[in-house]
Amino acid sequence: MPSLPPGGEPWPAPEPGPATVDTLLAWRDLLDASARALHRPGCTTVTVAPRSPAGTFPPVEARRLHDGALARLRPALSGEAARRTYTTPTGPVTLLLITDDARRVKLDCLRMEEHDAVGELTDADVVLPAPLSRTDLGRPPRPCLVCDEPAKRCVVSRRHPRELVVLAARRLYARAFTDPPGPPPPTGARRPHPTPPHHRDPYRSCA
Repeated sequence: MPSLPPGGEPWPAPEPGPATVDTLLAWRDLLDASARALHRPGCTTVTVAPRSPAGTFPPVEARRLHDGALARLRPALSGEAARRTYTTPTGPVTLLLITDDARRVKLDCLRMEEHDAVGELTDADVVLPAPLSRTDLGRPPRPCLVCDEPAKRCVVSRRHPRELVVLAARRLYARAFTDPPGPPPPTGARRPHPTPPHHRDPYRSCA
């Protein structure tokens, strides 16, 4: 099982092979502990993580997706005070400490998530000083990668086979690095919730 190294250094890469539920929960606990250690009063702590099952992308692709998401967040989250990046079974996960109000930071994260396929494959969550959800800001729940239903509902009920979720994520990844992203929305804009991904993917009906 993973253990938290001293000094906030990155954890070693996970062992090869599919990750078990216990392993994923252990990594989540360690990320939570690292976020608490990084956090400072008056700041907002954000996690930037892949939004797909463990093993969906090989390390090179997972890193490309992770770096693309951070590049989209950088212009909005200009008050970055600290950063830690870790290699987990699902791919690179970065903790950001931002010297800004949590609600403004969450809105910037939502704009990234709704901007293009890279955002659709990324979770950018405010975790401290307190978790802040989409519904806390009056936004609808995030849709599933496969269907119209809220993603959390599908995950909890295991509505879709893992293979179908992986296929949807990989199609989004292919589009993310084929179609050039459009211009980002202006700061402070409240964009409508996007059409669920499967309505924008011409191949999704074949899944």
